[in-house]
Amino acid sequence: MTGRAPAIPGLLGLPRDYLMAQLGGWKTGKRHALEPDCMARIAERLTPADIGAVSAWLAAQTVPPHAAPDSTVGPILPMACGPGSSARP
Repeated sequence: MTGRAPAIPGLLGLPRDYLMAQLGGWKTGKRHALEPDCMARIAERLTPADIGAVSAWLAAQTVPPHAAPDSTVGPILPMACGPGSSARP
């Protein structure tokens, strides 16, 4: 949850209100990314209670010392996100 280099930001320890606003923006379509827009697909499945719970949990987590985005994992994500991305079959 500390991100994945070069384009996936870390979420641990961010303010709850910020996280709720961002997830809400994805859910309502006010926020979007280039296709395939995986965050929009994820957010549309969340209820307002889910968004509140996820935001509260992430905000309550302590960021580990020396946390940095993970750059050791390969280029394949569980789902296609953004142009040129690869997803696991």
